[in-house]
Amino acid sequence: MIVQWYPGHMQKAKREILEINKYVDLYLILLDARAPLSSRNEDLEVLIKGKPMIYLLNKSDLADEKKNNQFLKYFESINHKAICIDSLRGTNIKNIFKIAENLLKDKIEEARQKGRRKIIRFGVLGIPNVGKSTLINKITNSSKAKTGDKPGVTRSKQWIKINDYFEMLDTPGILLPKLEDDMVAVKLCAIGSIKDELYDRELVAKKTIDIIKKDYCDLLNKKYSLDFSNMSGDDYLVEIGRKRGCVLKEGRIDTLKAASLFLEDLRKAKIGRITLDEIGSR
Repeated sequence: MIVQWYPGHMQKAKREILEINKYVDLYLILLDARAPLSSRNEDLEVLIKGKPMIYLLNKSDLADEKKNNQFLKYFESINHKAICIDSLRGTNIKNIFKIAENLLKDKIEEARQKGRRKIIRFGVLGIPNVGKSTLINKITNSSKAKTGDKPGVTRSKQWIKINDYFEMLDTPGILLPKLEDDMVAVKLCAIGSIKDELYDRELVAKKTIDIIKKDYCDLLNKKYSLDFSNMSGDDYLVEIGRKRGCVLKEGRIDTLKAASLFLEDLRKAKIGRITLDEIGSR
């Protein structure tokens, strides 16, 4: 399964990033904590090479806490600053500014010696629906940046003043032009980074269950009162649909509805706190 989704506004956004790069002091790279590697767009890092970056593992409250810590150590091991946040509730957001000031302490001191106040300008980047606008709204305690619960809401760059010391730039979400790795595509579909109408929900649901059975079979079993360890992919949605009452008039199970319910359960952590990526995966 290869997902093709690269709207024109994303190509435009890449050009805009190149244009504003000289004005940005530091980038906040939002990742989805449920799939930190799959949601990392390394194409962006090439565009902003040389600028300090802080990786923000957002929606960490929905991800496996143990794996959150493993990924923080992983990014530290490759010399990247990273913290877990929850942009909706504001968890750990104050630490962003402390880390930013430390990364830019030389520039801040240089400006001070010249009698000037250094205004730190953030660029906020990430794939669609990772929580960029929600983060900005939480930081500014406003709704200056447009938000939505579907990928692709933000369409143009917006400079936003936080206070006398910080400004932020929001940009449209940028997805990889072509998702050739099936597992990356499945994970991004599963967490809601790709519009539901652009992929086969039944196929994604089955493949996602295969992924999470390895570490979270007990959570699946408890949620649906089933034994997933003894099931094959063809059985997953039939049995979930039977449990959830997804029955068509002729008595057949509506597996598409069952797939949609499963994906909704996953995204809202109704199954439990689940991380789809592992260190070394993509």
